[in-house]
Amino acid sequence: MKHKVEPVRVADCDCPDCRVGKHLYELFRWQDDQWQFVGISLQGYASTTECQQKHRWGIEFAAEDTWEDGTPILPPAREEPASPKPGKSGGGGRVVLDLEKLAQSAAALEKHRHP
Repeated sequence: MKHKVEPVRVADCDCPDCRVGKHLYELFRWQDDQWQFVGISLQGYASTTECQQKHRWGIEFAAEDTWEDGTPILPPAREEPASPKPGKSGGGGRVVLDLEKLAQSAAALEKHRHP
């Protein structure tokens, strides 16, 4: 199945990412003779290629899935997790939610939603 990513651009947006040319991206799948929305990144990327190579969409692509140009969809390279800061470990298996970053992502998504 073919997939593509497209930047979400808002003409009057003055957020830090847009000012430096980074955009959120939407993922689409070619299905039933049309492009269907699959998801949106909550992280900005400087190019379509960067998004294709680095973003983790949280879905499993089939081995035969390709990008629109026919190149295979490869999982992003695993980055080494940052070492925990001294005194910050021992969350008991919980993932601590960074509320400030969540608020920033929600604000960016709200600005970049289609009307």
